[in-house]
Amino acid sequence: MKPPRISVVLPVLNQAKYLERALESILGQGYPETECIVIDGGSSDGSADIVRSFGDRLAYWVSEPDKGQSHAVNKGFSRCTGELVTFFHADDEYMPGAFSDAAEQYVRHPDAGVYAGAFRFIDEESRPLSGFIVPYLRRPAPTDLTLGPPGAYRLHQAALFYSRAALEEAGMYVREDLRYVMDRELLYRVLRRRRAVLTAVPYGSFRRHAESKSGKGGLAFALEFASIYESSCTGNAPDDARRRRMADYRKAVGYLRLAKEGGMRREAFRAAALYPPLCFSWSFLEAVFSFRKRSGGRAA
Repeated sequence: MKPPRISVVLPVLNQAKYLERALESILGQGYPETECIVIDGGSSDGSADIVRSFGDRLAYWVSEPDKGQSHAVNKGFSRCTGELVTFFHADDEYMPGAFSDAAEQYVRHPDAGVYAGAFRFIDEESRPLSGFIVPYLRRPAPTDLTLGPPGAYRLHQAALFYSRAALEEAGMYVREDLRYVMDRELLYRVLRRRRAVLTAVPYGSFRRHAESKSGKGGLAFALEFASIYESSCTGNAPDDARRRRMADYRKAVGYLRLAKEGGMRREAFRAAALYPPLCFSWSFLEAVFSFRKRSGGRAA
């Protein structure tokens, strides 16, 4: 039987430092049915030249101005022909054997919507910053992740694939009005309809570096994440109350991060007011302590 095709969309904008590693991690899988589609948004740092050097190994590539990462993902999705589809960040890396295992899981469980493996954090030089983190869902899917609670799941875009059928059921495309959390919103849509297959096999490495969008997003990331929960309200009072509580939690996490990074104690207390259980977290205590340390113990 012919193995399922895996389509990977790689949106790129000025990622020359990491792009070659990302492409090699896709095209070096040794998986016979790999379809790699690169959408470069008009990079000015040599990224397009790197993509061009891989040209005969790519199913499609283009370098032209676009409307941002989400738009680039959708341009790529429109060209995907695989039974398994995903998008991948140009500063991340796949682990050897990820595609073969994902394909095997798909053949065994064709009715699922999400196939997720373990992931780890790496630094700018691809050195591990963590061990591999095994994915989990606290409730079996199909499930509505907008209902929470915090910590209900750990699934990472760098280590997951979707069945094409599941994407088509969920609308196929990411929301282009979202800049930071288009991947989470798509995941939520798919998991409302289909189950997930989780494995401890390492699939991907997520790179942490100063210029990453998720690292620089800070409060904007948290507020956009909160908007997913708020926009999911249906009029069911108990469920909507849980969604609003989750929105407050996401906002609070953003303010707490801001407090820790900037030594602003008022932002730590703002986070606690939004979501009181954070008062008992190490992050809250670290934020307050950081302020006291920077201010020499004086009150704000």
